[in-house]
Amino acid sequence: MQDQLRLEAFLPFRLIRVAEIVDNGFTHFCGPDDELSWSEWQVLWSLGERSPTTAKAISGYAGLTKTKISRAVKVLEDKGYLLRKRDRSDRRFELLSLTSKGRDRFERLASEAAAFQRWLERNVNIAYLSSLDSGLVGLEDLVSTGHLRAPQRQTEEPLA
Repeated sequence: MQDQLRLEAFLPFRLIRVAEIVDNGFTHFCGPDDELSWSEWQVLWSLGERSPTTAKAISGYAGLTKTKISRAVKVLEDKGYLLRKRDRSDRRFELLSLTSKGRDRFERLASEAAAFQRWLERNVNIAYLSSLDSGLVGLEDLVSTGHLRAPQRQTEEPLA
């Protein structure tokens, strides 16, 4: 009889748990300055690196669903961080770009992220960080090549 998988050994649970803890540490490190959700953070960061761009492009880069991007865009627009403009060549798309206020917020966020990254590198064993980075690069490569898609559920063959 096969041993039952324990939650503590389930890779998705472990990744999410550690990501939540590190994210909470980063949020605490940054302070309460107009706290952003993870989706808002990713959209702001994507626009800080590639502006103007479309929600579809952000989805491909950040891996967020259209719904999450749409909600994040609305919040960031309400905060005065971004502008929407219809694409003249294809009116189905909106070009998203940062306002000067959004660019300032991105610059602060990038500075805070760099400082937090340096703190992690000083306080976590470099071998652990290096191994984690290598593992994540491998998983990201599998995702980008389409080899880590959600598998189809297989029915197990009955034991004779």
